[in-house]
Amino acid sequence: METLRDAFAAELNTMPDPELCALEPFMAFCAGHRIVNPQAADLNAYSELYDIESQSLRDLALAFERLGLGDGICKCAIKASVARQHKVTLQGIPKRTNRRYVRSVSVPVTELPCDWQKTLRRLRLERTYAASILDRMERRLGMFAWSAQQAGRPIDLTDTAALKGLYDTMRMRSALKNDGTPRWSYLRSTWEELRRFARAHGLPKEVWDKLTKTYENSDRLEGRQQALKIAKAREAGSLPELLIKAEKMLDAARDAKHPQMRHALRNRATAIALGCAIPARPQDVLVHHILGKGIVFEPARGAYRITYTPQKTRTTMGATIDIPLLPDWNKFIDAVILQDQDPRYLGQLRANAIANQRPLYIHYDGTPAVYSWYSRMWETVAKTGGQIARTLVYDEAVFSGEAGIQYGRCVNGHAPNSPVVAKYRSERATKALVTQGQDIMAAGYGADEDISDLL
Repeated sequence: METLRDAFAAELNTMPDPELCALEPFMAFCAGHRIVNPQAADLNAYSELYDIESQSLRDLALAFERLGLGDGICKCAIKASVARQHKVTLQGIPKRTNRRYVRSVSVPVTELPCDWQKTLRRLRLERTYAASILDRMERRLGMFAWSAQQAGRPIDLTDTAALKGLYDTMRMRSALKNDGTPRWSYLRSTWEELRRFARAHGLPKEVWDKLTKTYENSDRLEGRQQALKIAKAREAGSLPELLIKAEKMLDAARDAKHPQMRHALRNRATAIALGCAIPARPQDVLVHHILGKGIVFEPARGAYRITYTPQKTRTTMGATIDIPLLPDWNKFIDAVILQDQDPRYLGQLRANAIANQRPLYIHYDGTPAVYSWYSRMWETVAKTGGQIARTLVYDEAVFSGEAGIQYGRCVNGHAPNSPVVAKYRSERATKALVTQGQDIMAAGYGADEDISDLL
């Protein structure tokens, strides 16, 4: 401002306060970044870094005009003002978390029998099960209570008619959603929760046996049914194929006409790419994919690290995710930080995002992505939710033997003794045995040919 005062004393003395208030911080920005001839990129970075309001940028344009600095810089300030206003007024972006369930076939916990509520509270205090399991248990008990009420039966797990009513209702609903064939895993998991509650509630062994019979029957039927996630995995494609799609989306963002579309494409590309590297659950994306919290930048490596304890297993023996990403992944995270700004300002934009613990995924208007956003991005690209990446990473890694299996375990946050790890280790061993057996047969067939040639 001292430099301006020497050359434009008269103009500054008559300049209105709003214009002076807009001019002073911009001059400080130029001094801090040693900018002699500010351009559009500098004005855009200034407005983003310091969250300058649209009106203040218009006042800045008037100050430039009053000082006679030329049409070029004035137009840049006006464009920056219009861009800021566009972000604020853009419609169609969810403003709040919309993960809300509308009850239609269940009752809330508060409407369950009082002694059931007491047992559920005890289980939460004792942390016998993960919070996600208890949530599912409460939902299934609520469904049983609703079904029993509809049938005019008591809310009692010893009542066979009430249990049969729940089974028939759930089977019918599942079949309607899946082309006439129920997903047996849906019924199996329901009776699994009913069994857990029956044991915790101290119900007689006869009740346990009755529930177990239905559970085992559903489990047997599930075993015959192709796992839904396998079918979805085939439709989604392999991880390398998904990464190629993410790369193409990142490239396409550069040429998209509208800034909100460029912003959305970069977010989507990053969600897919990071999902392939570290397949997160939607809840973990919402809670832990935060810059400076679950995602940190390590200057010594020049790369990011993702580190957190998954929400689902934080109260159990689940493993902590702590994965140093290679610098190759920087382009995705940097893209959602930088967006349309000049790369010269990446360092400061990253530092600001980390200091403010900014969610990795924010919309064009600056609001954080809601819970369901991550799954929607995967549905758009892979035709199924982001959970499928947790299967795909094992499917890809299993061909690399034990090292691949352990990699899948680490990025999925599974404990060393997880049954999922044992499943894929068994699958790997089976494939190895099949391959070895076929090699032996092929070798034997080759030997016979050699002998016949000699005869």
